[in-house]
Amino acid sequence: MGEELTVDTPHCPGQDQRYWKPEDISLLKCPGCGREIEIWKDEPTRVCPGCGKEVRNPQLDLACAQWCLFGKDCLERLGQEPGKK
Repeated sequence: MGEELTVDTPHCPGQDQRYWKPEDISLLKCPGCGREIEIWKDEPTRVCPGCGKEVRNPQLDLACAQWCLFGKDCLERLGQEPGKK
């Protein structure tokens, strides 16, 4: 049987990796050194292993935070403001 989701659930149910598709993980080129960086759809940034530059995820979409019961907490953990992509 599936996990019961409650306010105490320690993860975002909308980001459950069991339901991800291949396009939810992408490769970006580091603007600093050109190295490819794997980034997952829920990661706001990644640090390039080649040059150490922090690279923002252009595909990050936190629209779910507008309706999700866990949205406010999720945005606070990510350092994002409500309504911002």
